[in-house]
Amino acid sequence: MTHHRPFTGGEAVVEVDGGTVGAVIDALEERYPGLGEMLRAGSSAGIDGEVHAEPEYLPVSPDTTIYFLAPLVGG
Repeated sequence: MTHHRPFTGGEAVVEVDGGTVGAVIDALEERYPGLGEMLRAGSSAGIDGEVHAEPEYLPVSPDTTIYFLAPLVGG
């Protein structure tokens, strides 16, 4: 199970609306309290196959696929 799934009851795929990645995160926070805060605390996002380290202001459309990636820890 990933770091994000406990917030969604184990669901791997959810759908929300938003015009930017930040708006999508806001919608996820509204539906799954605590998830938005976690996503803003260092998660990267794969947007239509391209990974972005700071995606919050990137525009998205209804057919955009976003994968949030938990921060990597190690040394």
